[in-house]
Amino acid sequence: MRLLLTLFLVLAPALAQSVEGILDRVEKNLTEPWQAVVRGTFQGPSGPEELEARVYAIPKEDLFRIEFLKPASLEGNFTVITAKEVWNYLYLTNQVIISPRERAQVQGLGFSPQTFGDPRALAKEVSLRLVGEERLPEGVAWKLVGQAKGNQGFAQLELYVLKADPRPVRFLFRDEGGKVLADLKVVAFRRANLTPAALKRYPKDAQVVRR
Repeated sequence: MRLLLTLFLVLAPALAQSVEGILDRVEKNLTEPWQAVVRGTFQGPSGPEELEARVYAIPKEDLFRIEFLKPASLEGNFTVITAKEVWNYLYLTNQVIISPRERAQVQGLGFSPQTFGDPRALAKEVSLRLVGEERLPEGVAWKLVGQAKGNQGFAQLELYVLKADPRPVRFLFRDEGGKVLADLKVVAFRRANLTPAALKRYPKDAQVVRR
């Protein structure tokens, strides 16, 4: 199963009448380095599992780092997303698996990580439409829904984008029958002083494998 996860989408409501307009606001709002935590549940091979990961982003460099805390099978692993490649570090084997960005997956999880911080990439994979607004604990959010284009490992997506600070705060993935495959929230968001070298670091003794 391939799930596209992703993560990150204060202007007047009248201006936010299209998906493109919302994506523009997200893109402009998230130009500087930031970090956050992605937390929720997803359907694993044996049933629902908890997911928790730290996300670090330098959007101007098209550079992202995801450090996994849960589930236990991924603890200690991390993923680095560059403009052209995805690096998956596997803690148990001390390996860095490098793959082209367009077909990379997180080892052991089964979803492509490219869109954690790239809402426009997500929009290329899902036909999004704006259906209204909803009040969340973080504040009022735009609700975008859509159908996946092609075989993405899910059929439907609900994406919630905070209005006051335009960025994604929740991703809800469903199958064709409406069953929830993953329900992920973006919490502890803040701007941060990050460097490319810090996001690209991995153990010096790790084996590098290209695929």
